[in-house]
Amino acid sequence: MELSCLLDFNDIVIQCHNYPDADTIASGFGVYRYLVEKGKKPRLVYSGDKQITKANLVIMVSQLEIPLEYVTELNKPELLVTVDCVHGESNVRSFEAENYAAIDHHQPGKNIPALSEINPNYGSCSTIIAEMLKKEDYSLEEDIKLSTALYYGLYTDTGNLTEIRHPKDRDLRDFARTDKMVLSLLMNSILSLPELRIAGTAINQAVFNDKLRYATAVAKPCDPNILGYINDLILQVDSIDVSVVGCYVPRGFKISVRSCISDIHADEMAYFITDGNGGGHKQKAGGLLCDERLRDPKALLDERIKAYFDSYDVIHAGEQKADISEMKLYSKQPETIGYAKTAEIVKPGTDIRIRMIEADIDIRASKNIYIMVGRKGNIYPIDRKKFEATYTASQEPYEINAEYDPTVITSENSVFRIADHAKCCTSKESGAAIYAKKLDRTLKLYTIWDKANYMLGKVGDYLAVRSDDVNDMYIIPKEQFELVYREAE
Repeated sequence: MELSCLLDFNDIVIQCHNYPDADTIASGFGVYRYLVEKGKKPRLVYSGDKQITKANLVIMVSQLEIPLEYVTELNKPELLVTVDCVHGESNVRSFEAENYAAIDHHQPGKNIPALSEINPNYGSCSTIIAEMLKKEDYSLEEDIKLSTALYYGLYTDTGNLTEIRHPKDRDLRDFARTDKMVLSLLMNSILSLPELRIAGTAINQAVFNDKLRYATAVAKPCDPNILGYINDLILQVDSIDVSVVGCYVPRGFKISVRSCISDIHADEMAYFITDGNGGGHKQKAGGLLCDERLRDPKALLDERIKAYFDSYDVIHAGEQKADISEMKLYSKQPETIGYAKTAEIVKPGTDIRIRMIEADIDIRASKNIYIMVGRKGNIYPIDRKKFEATYTASQEPYEINAEYDPTVITSENSVFRIADHAKCCTSKESGAAIYAKKLDRTLKLYTIWDKANYMLGKVGDYLAVRSDDVNDMYIIPKEQFELVYREAE
């Protein structure tokens, strides 16, 4: 669905879910601003048993001039648009309307109307609204109140940006133009005096593991955002590298994860602990733990964290040599993929971040550094001499087909599409062979390109070592390896 589809209606009501949070308010505000710009006169409402009293939400509505109304009745509108929820679900009061539309980022249920935009891959509904507005050429740069609201909606719905998964969430996080004073006010109006006491008790009862340098704590039921506050305090202890804090919520046990070392990414640990119900980014993450043994959450957390530490190996390319005696030699079958010269995207010597669906990679642009683009949009750097030995370049444009359009971002937040610079290249039959072995354990590989960020190899993927440079190691996903490589005769 596109926002322009809503313009076919006149009597429009935008409804947030009951007990609204910042994400539903921001999302509704985004639809409201768009419709008003197009000459419509919509209403923005919410319902439920109670009106908003939480300090940060009252401030948000006031400071950003959001025309949010509390209603218990509604005359049958021509169109009812639910945001961050779907009409008919338990978290939103059911009002009658002639037509329904829904914009949401939760897993879809059974009541999805024909007019809908549902994407569970995004961390917030605010992200969906931001993307829909961009498609309509609505300038968030010129609407700082809305841009601030959407950023704050993402901030709160991803545990203070700790549960971001999709690159579109990262784009909203990195590029939203916000009112810094209002954001500061909102972010510093979270903790009440009772919540301060909850945090103090949790910290006082925290458990520390000296050998593995991690801490765990269980808080009384509270706003999940308080967990991050507790974590941030615990992580300041000099003997702690990783902290996991949780509390009971209606659907299970909510956890917040923090890490301050490169070997442990908080998002991966959260994903492991929760069996796939967690995410975020390297330093901050969170998730929901659902387990029949939750009667003793401290013991369960301790068990899952120790299992995580025991689940992976670490290799630093250039510092550790791969044992090629345990590997087989493979040759690459001819295939056409893409490449782009970093020096043609930005000025040589520029520090850049390559953003793709899997993660970010930090490198420095150079005449000798190219960017390779795989069949499924996966990105990796390559030295020019190695490229010339392995591929035959052409000037034919290469079309990237990926869920997320990979980009190059500079330190000044200038953004360049790799697709605008990508050309075709074909692998040579005489190109360098590789040694490779299938992984039977998770591997964290620091390449010679990026010493601060590791490539993650999962069980079934392949560790590859170039035969002409045993220091050049990388991970090849299972599907790509088995499609392209053949054992050398």
